Amino acid sequence: MPQSRLLVPLLLAVALPLSAAPTAHAADRVSVTELPALPGQTASVAGVNDFGQVAGSSSGNGPQHAVLWHRGKTTDLGRGNATAINRRGQVLGLEYLSGSGTYVQHPRIWHNGTTTDIAPSGSGWVSATAINSAGAVPMTYSTSPYGYHQEAASLWKDGRQQGLQLAGGPHLTISVINDAGLVAGSHLPMFGTDSHAFRCREASCGRLPSVPGTGRYAVSAANESGVVVGTRDNQPLRWEGEGVTVLPGGVGGVAANPQAINERGDIVGWTQDATGTKRATVWRGGRQVVLDVPGPAEALAISDSGDIVGWSSASGQRQAFLWRHGRVVELGTLGGAYSVPVALNNFGTVVGHTTAADGSYRAAKWRVLPTWPTTTR
Repeated sequence: MPQSRLLVPLLLAVALPLSAAPTAHAADRVSVTELPALPGQTASVAGVNDFGQVAGSSSGNGPQHAVLWHRGKTTDLGRGNATAINRRGQVLGLEYLSGSGTYVQHPRIWHNGTTTDIAPSGSGWVSATAINSAGAVPMTYSTSPYGYHQEAASLWKDGRQQGLQLAGGPHLTISVINDAGLVAGSHLPMFGTDSHAFRCREASCGRLPSVPGTGRYAVSAANESGVVVGTRDNQPLRWEGEGVTVLPGGVGGVAANPQAINERGDIVGWTQDATGTKRATVWRGGRQVVLDVPGPAEALAISDSGDIVGWSSASGQRQAFLWRHGRVVELGTLGGAYSVPVALNNFGTVVGHTTAADGSYRAAKWRVLPTWPTTTR
């Protein structure tokens, strides 16, 4: 393996001048609507694509079902829990199979009315949370239906399984695949200190350079240039090629979100200020930029156009915001006091969770009209 190298840029934090609250004009550009659950249930959101298709789950009375929301219609995809959606509208999810063993969970792909079971042969508990535009899905799994340790890894691609040659578990995690097929994740041994992040290309896997610490790595996202981002021990990290950079700003972390980095290489997350307060942060060109949003706050996702969504809890309740072109827009709620975004697309659609006036939790979609003409999605 190439020798690890640690690069720590000495750069100053930059605070952008933002309004503490949006103007009336900015507020008028936001609409919030509920994404309805199946009858008698509660909905949650997993993601949104650039065609405005939203994937999520509906649970409560009876089995959990995956759902797809699009153009005002709620489609029941069948039993399971949606974890991601790609540009083609393929929804990835997981279904717990009772009666097949103590720990049996299979990944599903729902698309155009069909359901495909993509579990590796002989697997027990399977975890799969990422799908690329070609429908490729990396996954980790236990090799017995009576244990949940993630001991092995595989890639579903072109209708078949392809094993990923990684160090055995028991705690393998894969959370990232880009459209070029780069896969990234982390390994935590049962005993010892050999925790590391890894990257796979065409089933050839290798360790990513390490940084000092004792905790496990949390790999969040990768862009099409192959830049991988994540966190270890409150150190926000960026891997490119054979190098690793600890992002500036001191204590902090990259957002645990597949949209934590965009195609320009901007990265979102949080850093801690001198008072110990969490601040929403974006790293651009290696520089730390602290968004002037009241803390505690965190930036959760960024689009390719540079829109950033996150939450601020200065009022005591988390409330969703969108940052665009140096301005902050409060996204609002469905009548309650709480809202948190989950994902956004490049056409002004944000999805997440909020409360209604009675305090109940709802899945929600915000439409934030852009300041430039675009196609409506």
